Amino acid sequence: MARYVLRFTGRDAPPDDHRQRIANLPDVRIVDESLRMLLVEAPPESISRLTQELPDWTWTPERTIPLPDPRPKLRSQK
Repeated sequence: MARYVLRFTGRDAPPDDHRQRIANLPDVRIVDESLRMLLVEAPPESISRLTQELPDWTWTPERTIPLPDPRPKLRSQK
């Protein structure tokens, strides 16, 4: 399954029933969460349907960025 970031765009903190509703969906698994964001694993159809039912939530696919190697390498001298 793909991972998605769900972000609450409402004014205050998201209602507790929204988080419970997301957690209780059978094909959605919450991987990580903060106050206004959730990282979930789910099929795209479930995420799309969920954000239509909860209009204050938006979603984007999770993206990873490769980090450069922090260890410097010696250049070969000729």
